Amino acid sequence: MQGRWAFDEGVALWRDFCLSSAEISQRELQGLEGYLRQQVQEIAALGLSEEEAFLIGVKRLEDRPSVSEDYRKIDKRNLWTTLLSEPVQTKERRARLRDLLFAIVLAISAGLSTEIPKLFGIGFAEDPAFYLKNLSFFVLPFVTIFFVLQRRISRLALVSIALTFFLSMLLVNLYSISEESQTLLLSAIHLPLFLWFITGSAYAGNGWRDVSRRMDFLRFTGEVFVYTTLLFCGIVVVTGLTNLLFAAIGIGAERNILEHFAVPAGVGSPVIAAYLVEQKRSVVENLAPVLARIFAPLLLCMMLVFLGVMLLTQKSPFLERNFLIGFDLMLILVLGIVFYIISTRKGTVHPQMYDWISLFLIVTALIIDVLALSAIVFRLSSYGVTPNKLAALGENVLVFVNLAGMALLYVRFFRAKISFCLLDKWQTRLLPVYALWLGFVALGFPLIFSSQ
Repeated sequence: MQGRWAFDEGVALWRDFCLSSAEISQRELQGLEGYLRQQVQEIAALGLSEEEAFLIGVKRLEDRPSVSEDYRKIDKRNLWTTLLSEPVQTKERRARLRDLLFAIVLAISAGLSTEIPKLFGIGFAEDPAFYLKNLSFFVLPFVTIFFVLQRRISRLALVSIALTFFLSMLLVNLYSISEESQTLLLSAIHLPLFLWFITGSAYAGNGWRDVSRRMDFLRFTGEVFVYTTLLFCGIVVVTGLTNLLFAAIGIGAERNILEHFAVPAGVGSPVIAAYLVEQKRSVVENLAPVLARIFAPLLLCMMLVFLGVMLLTQKSPFLERNFLIGFDLMLILVLGIVFYIISTRKGTVHPQMYDWISLFLIVTALIIDVLALSAIVFRLSSYGVTPNKLAALGENVLVFVNLAGMALLYVRFFRAKISFCLLDKWQTRLLPVYALWLGFVALGFPLIFSSQ
């Protein structure tokens, strides 16, 4: 009882101080107080005393004179006002303008980089394989530069990142991969994913080994994907309207608009998306976790229906190569959905509804993955080893280990054997393993399977 009284007294003193030292309305202060109480509850659930949690929660609100600005950053109705309006403080305004101009310059540079090969006679129609192999290098170096100049990165890390990009570009372009080769498509898919993890080391800065920084990078990945998708949709709409306008006056400009606007704008859009996510960080709840909570029950129902129909009809589509590719994409979606549910979970020690949904989703995916793995092994033993089959086998094994570990941890959490934070650690520990496999498929397979 004494602890509760002390906490309420502390909140009252904090509230009086805010009213006396900051330009803030009662409505805004109520929102901040609710936010503070939520922070204290979550921090105390980690094992700290209520007084310690209160001090940390107040510290997170940063300096008291800008408490009104802090409220606007958590007020969801003022998201775009916060992002687009000019800050009052000159220093902050200059920093935001500098970051915006820097992101625009990098986005334009990324778009213009797609025009450089054309100076040497390498166009989309003349050599599509070149653009497939080098797609990563039109985008990711510029996103990486954006974070290198924003984060504190050691010289060794900076040199390692630069060497990885340079050697990857050198190796991919030294390999003679024909357009019909299986390894061309494998490299085009896996290389951007591998280099995205390298970009993640720039994003995390010197804290890459820290679990929380790796979790931040995974959250950032989902947000960038959502924002880039929205930007792509806008580019498609503008491209279509521009084509219609030129067609209305009898000019067929489809190819020029596609090559000189749509492609450069699409290549530069991830840089702008990264900037927007950085500006939006901690302003409101991220979009990716919200989408994950919406689609988790839908995906679970779809997978259960699929299993039921397959059992009733006694037909297995896993021998179809295209289905296996689609299923791998679905497994990645399951991992992403479960991760974002985990990342936004509140600090209660008791299981919640979405914990059960996540476990059922994981178990269902595991059952289907076992069937897919058996089909891949059957295809390998019956038709021999090919790059596609071997890549699919490795990725399905990795995903199986990931899902199986998460399922076991969930069961132990439900039995009150472990803390929920161990699921975060399990997710982040596997990131280097994924990166190594993706790099091996992207850069090693073209050398091993040079004739396929």
